[in-house]
Parts: sequence; C-alpha cells; structure tokens
Amino acid sequence: MNFANHVDGAARDAPEKTALSDPERSVTFEQFATETSRFANAIAELGVAAGDRVAIYLPNGIPFVTAYFGAMKRGAIPLPVNMRFGGQEIEYVLEDAGASAVVTSGRFEDMLDDVEVVALDHRIVVDGESGHDYDDLLASADDERTVYPRKEAELADLMYTSGTTGRPKGVKHTHRNLSTNARGLVKYVEWSEHETGLTVCPCFHVSGLHITVTPFVLAGATNHLLPSWDPATTLETIADREVSYVFCIPTMVIDLLNFDGHEEYDTSSLGVIGVGGAPMPKERIEATEAAFDCELLEGYGMTETTPLAAINLPGPDVTRKPGSVGQPTREVVDLRVENPETGREVAREEKGEVLWHGDTVTPGYFNDPERNEAAFVERGGKRWLYSGDIGRLDAEGHLFIEDRVDDMIITGGENVYPREVEDVLYGIDGVREAAVIDTPDDRLGQSVTAIVVPADGSLSADRIEGTVREHLADYKIPRRIEFVDELPKTSTRKTDKVALRERFH
Repeated sequence: MNFANHVDGAARDAPEKTALSDPERSVTFEQFATETSRFANAIAELGVAAGDRVAIYLPNGIPFVTAYFGAMKRGAIPLPVNMRFGGQEIEYVLEDAGASAVVTSGRFEDMLDDVEVVALDHRIVVDGESGHDYDDLLASADDERTVYPRKEAELADLMYTSGTTGRPKGVKHTHRNLSTNARGLVKYVEWSEHETGLTVCPCFHVSGLHITVTPFVLAGATNHLLPSWDPATTLETIADREVSYVFCIPTMVIDLLNFDGHEEYDTSSLGVIGVGGAPMPKERIEATEAAFDCELLEGYGMTETTPLAAINLPGPDVTRKPGSVGQPTREVVDLRVENPETGREVAREEKGEVLWHGDTVTPGYFNDPERNEAAFVERGGKRWLYSGDIGRLDAEGHLFIEDRVDDMIITGGENVYPREVEDVLYGIDGVREAAVIDTPDDRLGQSVTAIVVPADGSLSADRIEGTVREHLADYKIPRRIEFVDELPKTSTRKTDKVALRERFH
C-alpha cells in the first residue's frame, strides 16, 4: 500500500483536527489531504510521472511535508535534500538520483541557477521569482484525491546521507520500511491520536521525517514544525502548544539544559524527550529528566534502518540502563553482534560490530552496486546490514553502542573507544561539551586527544587529566587536551569529528 494513503485516512477520521503547524500557519487533516492531492495533481500536469524523483530542498514546514506526501500520492519518489549542501553537492545528488523536479524556496534560487542536471525539468518555488510559484500551482490544481497504487516492496522515498566520509549516498526506503517504522514507533512509544509532537530535527534527515512526521500522520496526531534549531523557540513552542513529545539529538538536549532561564518555561505537558543520532552523555540524562520533569528515552537507528532499530520504552515499570539505547525492537528487526575481523557472532557482553536485518532495513543504496556489495553480508540465510557501529548486548538484552568502527583509536596497540572517555569528561564540573578524537603520534601511531568546551575559566588540563586517570586505564588518558569555544556540528547537529580531525591533525 502507498504510505500516502494515511494522509487521506487521517482526514476521514478527524477532518477538523490540526494536522500540522509551522510559524506561518496551521492546517487541519482535511486541508492537508486537499493540499497534498493538489500538489500531486499539479506535478502530474507538469509531466512528472510515477517513479520520477522529486527533490525537496526546503526547511521544516508545511510546504515540505505537503511536497513530500504530494509527490508520494502521485507515485513519484520524494527526495529530501540536505539544507546545508552547497551547489556542487546538490548537483551531485540531483544528477545521481535523476531528479526531474525540485521544490525549493526563493533563498536558494541563485544557487540552483548554477546547477546543471540533465533530467531536471521543473522548479517549484516557495516565495520566489523563478519557475512555478508553489502557491499558484496549488491554487489552480484539481483537488481530486487519487493515490497512485504502490506495493510494499516498491520505493517510497530516497534520502541522501550527509557524506562526511565521501560522496552522499542515496538510501532507499520502501513503503514497507515506512509503514513498519511508523507502526513500530507508535506502538513502542505508546502514541495515540491525542499526542502533540514537535519536530525540531531537519526533515531532510530520518530524525525529523521518520521519527515524528510520518508516524504522527499514521497515528492521526498533531505535529508542529520549526524551520531551524533554536532553544528559546523550542521551549516557547512546547509551552504554547502543550507539546507532549519532542525528539532531539544529544547536542540539542545539552543546549536546552544550558539555556539560561529554561526553568521559566511551562514544559509540564512534556511527557517524553526522545534522543538519538549520537551517544547521549550519561551524566546529562538524569539532569534532563530532573530539569524538565519528563522521561528521556534513548534509542538507536540510522538512515538505513528508517530509523527504528532499538529503543528504551516509556513507563515507570520498565528497566532502563544508563548508557543503553534500549532493547532491539525484535518485532521489526533482528540484531547480530559479530567480530569484525572473523565475522563470527560474539557472546553477550562482548563488543563487536552491530548488524541489522528486518522490515525497517533499507533494501540498499540507489545507483550504487559497489556500496551495496560492501554494506551487506549473508549470514545464516539472511541478508544483514553492516552498521559501522561497535556495540554489545548485556545479559538482559540491552544494547550499548560503544562507538563507531571508524572512530576507534588504536594507540600503542590498545583499542580506545572515544565514547568511554567522553562519558568521563562530561562528568567533570565545568565541561560544557567534549569530543575525543585520534591525532597522529610518531611512537604510538595514534594519540587520544580531547577537545573541550569549558563552561567557565576554572577548568584546567591538569584537572581533566587527573579526573580521567581516576576512572580509566592509563592508555585511555588524553595525551593532548585542547580548549575551544564551540564544537563544529554537522547539518543534523551532531559533533563533526571529521572537521575536528582536519583542524587538530
């Protein structure tokens, strides 16, 4: 079934209920269903065919979600594009995907003027001057509600990763992937149509699009969207809209904790803060729950798992372990932890690379047979996805993500996982943010280096080194400690360790 059918289903069930809002306007489910149908019919009139890729280069907002589901209703493949991509990266993504249309805003018209893509025939612009005007296109389109039939195994959307380790790669999501992910999140987080969500992560990423937007449409719940990250606006929206759920990545949670006056906002409606996308410092979990009087639920996923793979469940009777991303969502995925050198499955409590198989796992990468060959492996008659993450399962089946395979530091023949050191750093008074990377060392090969953002001027390298020495083996102690005003972030607000290595190598 075409996942976009859920838009019209929600409109039938609760036509006058608010579906979406952004800083400009709000729409009911009835209005949302009408606008997505008009978009679908409008691009069909332009000549966009079923199976064509429709790029969406927009910030979070109603136009983004309308274009996404409207393209899907047409049977086309929505292609969210990273808002921080420059002209060369955009050109690569649009050309690689063979996009025939792009939906964008006036602020990006000049950049797109310099992009040369063979198949790109149509430009639809929100508040711009070139191409087809978005509002005019919808106003003149037929509002007949027809959803192009799709099978579960057919392609639903295409999401290109940020490409921090090379060119962006196009991750394919099927309608089964979207449906399984959305139904799984609704079940595991115990959402209903009475939920009120807030999307602060970008919709060009799974953390925005497939943790709140698509599951909330399936649930028939209200969702508010913010176009960019701002702690004050987030807190204001939670208070004004009585938000019950928001998903953040760890740096966003830390921003909220560090925001002066956060306790002055009424966040009593907030039941759960979901967190994922990067390791959450253990010391910040209890502080967050105390500050906002809610549950903080860590989960694990990746673009390639749509992203549902593991999650901590809500509720007072559920066992949650600090540092764990929860238990694998066994109803939708299988998990395997294996020795990356031998390929053999490891025992409980042993570390190894995490592999995934199941209905949220991507069928592969678009137009990239070599990457598909490297990313998947057959084990026991199943096709498994290499995650690139080092993890372990404890005796009770809780998953702990220790680090990225690529981030592991080998110093003097010993393996050091940066997250273990970072957890200690975040427990030191005066540390606002921290990251641990490898830097070259003539004798040891690689050296452990800590990059620290101090909260004030009282923090010293000697105190940091002494505290780490109390908790960890000597080879894990940072031999180099650098103080910076801020850590560089990727487009999804994760700490950019590639940029840190370039700066400090």
